[in-house]
Amino acid sequence: MSVRPNDKLVTIAYFIQISEPTITLLPRLLRVLYDPSNTYIVHFDKKIPEWQRTHAASSLFNSDKRYEDNVHILPSESVTYRGISMVLNSLNAMQAAADHSADWTYFINISGSDYPLLSPTNQRRLLSDFDFAERKRSFFSISPKDWWTESKTYRYDRLFTDTSLSFNESEHRIVDSYTDQPLSTVHNFTFVAAEAWMLLHRDFVDFLLKSPFSRRMLLAFAYALEPEEHYFAVVAYNTPRFNDSTVPHALRHVEWVHNGKHSGQHPYYVDALDDDGKTWSFQHKIENSGCFFTRKIRNKDATILEYLDKHVNGVHDKAVTNDVDRYFKLTRKKLECVSQLTIADYADVCFHNDEVEEHDAES
Repeated sequence: MSVRPNDKLVTIAYFIQISEPTITLLPRLLRVLYDPSNTYIVHFDKKIPEWQRTHAASSLFNSDKRYEDNVHILPSESVTYRGISMVLNSLNAMQAAADHSADWTYFINISGSDYPLLSPTNQRRLLSDFDFAERKRSFFSISPKDWWTESKTYRYDRLFTDTSLSFNESEHRIVDSYTDQPLSTVHNFTFVAAEAWMLLHRDFVDFLLKSPFSRRMLLAFAYALEPEEHYFAVVAYNTPRFNDSTVPHALRHVEWVHNGKHSGQHPYYVDALDDDGKTWSFQHKIENSGCFFTRKIRNKDATILEYLDKHVNGVHDKAVTNDVDRYFKLTRKKLECVSQLTIADYADVCFHNDEVEEHDAES
């Protein structure tokens, strides 16, 4: 693989959504993810007490003066989990990123509980490879097609109201009307089930912000449940130029099943310890995931984060170069695999963990 100099690599706009449970995770997350060439948009949910938001922001900028150049705080707004306000918040962040910098090529949204498995430079290196930027490719975690119809039944075929649309700052609920959505039987687009986490080319971001199609589709999802997992993917799938350029995986490692037990509505915390209190439950799966990020992290001082900095993303002063290189090569291999799939393909065929892939990456 030819290596481009850093000044020839694509740059990234990161959107970091912070809720009250994740506010203490932000300083470390930003320190590990920071690159002067990138753009960072941070949003503190308005449900976080104002004093806490103010303190977190001031502490952040006091910790590293470089942040003043390319870290930007969005005005706080109330965001309702599983509501259209989550989509609006992401669109606001995209607009802010576009306003603050004309240079970035990719937009990545993460929460405070995500943690990088690649350094920002290595993320830029991989996104500069495989002609991703030239082909304007975006990345979504698309669910298997057999889930699309069932998901539509529960999330789109009934009217749900996000009360944060009321402009009442104390309101942030989802209200189920138990009334059918009139559009559900007459709509003329394909409903897609995906996840909320994305990696988007700027061309697609511009389309979301400016096109009549995306605005109309936004209204079509205004009263859906969990529209953040559907709206963006639906726009891409139903627009031919983006349908052809979409990669069906968002490069996130998430653990939904452990020891045969499903986690439920929320994934497992990947910084958890086994019953012995010493062994990291998900270490092997994380370091063989081949993803850009793992989630969810609960503890800012979790010992596994130090391990990841040394052996996986390599941002630690005493990083183990061979281990970091192994993970980079593994990620590149999985990225090469998933880049050959179409938006309608299920990408887990490229991201299953097994010993064969581990040994292949080491060779």
